[in-house]
Amino acid sequence: MSTRTLLDALNDLVVVVGTDGRLLDVGAAARAFLGDRLAGVTCLRELAGVVDPSAGADPAAALDTLARTGEWRGATSLLDMAGNAVPFDVTIRSDRAGWVVFVAKDTSDRRARVAAESDSRAKDEFMARLGHELRTPLNAMLGFAQLLELEQLPDGVLDDVQRIITGGRHMQAIIDDVLDLARLRAGRGDITKAPVNVLDIVEGVVELVEPLAQRRGIRRLIHPAVPLVADADRRRLWQVLLNLLGNAIKYGRDGGTVRVGIVPITGGRLRIEVEDDGQGLPPDAMSRLFRPFERLGAEHSRIEGSGLGLALSHALVTAMGGVLTAASRPGVGSVFAVVLDAVDVRYPHPDPELDVFPPGIGGRIPAGARMRVVHVSGDPATRAQVSQTLSRTFEADTVSVPRGVLALDAVHRARPDLIMIDQQLPDTTAADLLTYLAADPTAGTIPTVVLSAADDPVEVLRLRQAGARDVVTSPVDTGALVIAVKGAAGDSARGTVGSVAPHHPASGYPV
Repeated sequence: MSTRTLLDALNDLVVVVGTDGRLLDVGAAARAFLGDRLAGVTCLRELAGVVDPSAGADPAAALDTLARTGEWRGATSLLDMAGNAVPFDVTIRSDRAGWVVFVAKDTSDRRARVAAESDSRAKDEFMARLGHELRTPLNAMLGFAQLLELEQLPDGVLDDVQRIITGGRHMQAIIDDVLDLARLRAGRGDITKAPVNVLDIVEGVVELVEPLAQRRGIRRLIHPAVPLVADADRRRLWQVLLNLLGNAIKYGRDGGTVRVGIVPITGGRLRIEVEDDGQGLPPDAMSRLFRPFERLGAEHSRIEGSGLGLALSHALVTAMGGVLTAASRPGVGSVFAVVLDAVDVRYPHPDPELDVFPPGIGGRIPAGARMRVVHVSGDPATRAQVSQTLSRTFEADTVSVPRGVLALDAVHRARPDLIMIDQQLPDTTAADLLTYLAADPTAGTIPTVVLSAADDPVEVLRLRQAGARDVVTSPVDTGALVIAVKGAAGDSARGTVGSVAPHHPASGYPV
């Protein structure tokens, strides 16, 4: 492959200069940026006009640094064909032969993103401060109104006082939502995740919205009624589903149906769907769906709302490590879906007093699996790939675990032949988790394989010293993974891959 081909493949501006200052080569991106200004140019100094004079670059200082260290890095602005200043990060390197390579990376998008994030943070801080400022007089107003309510007042005056209290509580709820949204966007949300029975929450929320649904003649369907377990904040998930179900009933048609589906999906996740058969939303409204105070035209109707519910729900689901999506067709209805990490609790805990969920809550215990693996990973795609690879190669049953804190419980439940750990986890590191598992009488006897993105011999040695039997590079190399699993399973006290102790179909434990 030629040097010109390599230069043309780069998105950055690249110029190569010889020992005499003459241009030796120019990459395709640089040629496009310089355009007609490159015509007839043979020496680098003839391109001095490309640098924005107001950028404050000091050529003498740059040359001095380059002469001393062989490299200079800095930021400056270059003028495009229209004379507009474009920000670049510039790197200049020289080699022993005296050649110099200029590489300029456009930072416009990065700076625009930083500016947008700064603007968003400023808005969130303003809303938070405004909420705090409003809370003090509002609390005083509600307090005095409630005192008045206790007095002997004429009927008309009492009605007015109760209207004040109702309106004040509504405003208080809006302020609470604004403050909650601001905290979540600033990464300070109050999120405490644990295994949660999703069906229990769905049934509780459906029961809570029952009066509203009955007034409009709307049927509620929960399908399928599978008691799957999510790794989520119970209170926050309740809040999200209450908002989604409330919206489905408010915006659904009279006499219609609202369906709630709970289904497992690939990668050790589950999806909670809330579907209505209302008027739906036009395509141009979907991009504004999760914006604060955006009611998408409902402000012109009699339906009450602040426009904060979906924005707050989106922020809450994101903070729980999930995804909130929406699809809608005008005249047909809308579907909102919450995707969360699932917790695999198919196997009963050996100590019933420590088992939060009834045995088999997540589904039927697989019978006759040749091998059982607990895989700890925060990435759904990696969980899906590993599970498929082990199933096809070894007919293995993989128990996926989304966080390190849940790993030991999964090991006690599944009693696996092998534990696999991703190096980077949402709540810990592979080295720390290895040390934690090694101290447990059950987990400490089970061989462990680590999936590591770092091809660093020192890091591999550290993981092995912490207890890893093998380290496989990530993204997953299927061949290396199969070899590692065969070797680790051969070390297992319960046999080799070809001779793993059989599992009793009824109990799920070795016989």
